[in-house]
Amino acid sequence: MRTLIAIGMGAALLSGLLAQDAKALLKQSQQKYRQMQSMEATIELKAEMNQGGKTSQIQQKASLVMQRPNKLALKSSGNMPFATQEVYSDGKELTIYMPAMKQYIKRPAPPNFEGPNAMLLGQLGMLLGFADENLDDPNSKAKYAVKGKKTIAGKPTHIVEVTERQGNNTRVIRLYVGEQDKLIYRLEMDQKGQIPAGQQDQPPMQVAMKVEADIRYASFNKPIPASRFKFTPPKDAKPMQMPQPGTPTPPPQAPK
Repeated sequence: MRTLIAIGMGAALLSGLLAQDAKALLKQSQQKYRQMQSMEATIELKAEMNQGGKTSQIQQKASLVMQRPNKLALKSSGNMPFATQEVYSDGKELTIYMPAMKQYIKRPAPPNFEGPNAMLLGQLGMLLGFADENLDDPNSKAKYAVKGKKTIAGKPTHIVEVTERQGNNTRVIRLYVGEQDKLIYRLEMDQKGQIPAGQQDQPPMQVAMKVEADIRYASFNKPIPASRFKFTPPKDAKPMQMPQPGTPTPPPQAPK
C-alpha cells in the first residue's frame, strides 16, 4: 500500500513539474513575441471541419512582412471566399487589394495590430494574440504539459500541449516551441463539442475541427526596408465604393 501511495504521489509531483515546465516554455515564447519589432514569415494552414456529419476542407497560405507599430505587407491565398487578398500599410495608409475582383480599399493605417486590428495579420495574427494571453488566469481551467520533442524544418522543438474542457466541449492545442529561439514553428488543434440544434425537439449537433499550421521565419527582429510596405494598385483595379454610415456593406462584385 505504501508503495502504491508513493508511486501516486510521485506521479502527481511529476505531473505538476511538467505543467510548470510547460507554462515556463510558453511564457518564454510569449516574451519573445511581445518584444518582437519586425518579422518576415510564411504560414501554411490546413483545417478539417465536421458539422453534423458534413465535412469541409480549408487550405490557406500567407506570407507576411511586418514592422511595429503599424507597417505591414501581407499576401494570402486559399480555397475559401475572399481568402486571396493583399494587405499593405506603410504606417500612414492601409490598402486592402483583392486581385480576383480587381478592387481595393484605402483607409488610414491603424495605430497598431493589436486587438481587433490583429485580424489584418491573417492567420499569423494568432501568434500575437497568444502573446497577450494570461497563462496564470485563476479562472482558467486549462491544463499544460510537455509532450516530448520533435524536429520541425530542422529546428528542435518542445511540444507543449494545452487541454481545455468545458461541458461537452474539449479543445487540445499543441504548440511546437523552438528549443533555442522559443519561436513557434507548428500549431495543431483538435476540438470537439456540441452546438444547440435549431429546434427544441432535435438533438445537439456534433462538431469537430482539426487544424495544422506550419510557420517558417525568414527573419526576426531584422531591419526591413520601407519599400517593402509600399503598394500601388494595378491600373485596371478600381476602388471599392464604401457605403454611407448606417447602411449595410454590399459584397464585392467581380469585374465584368
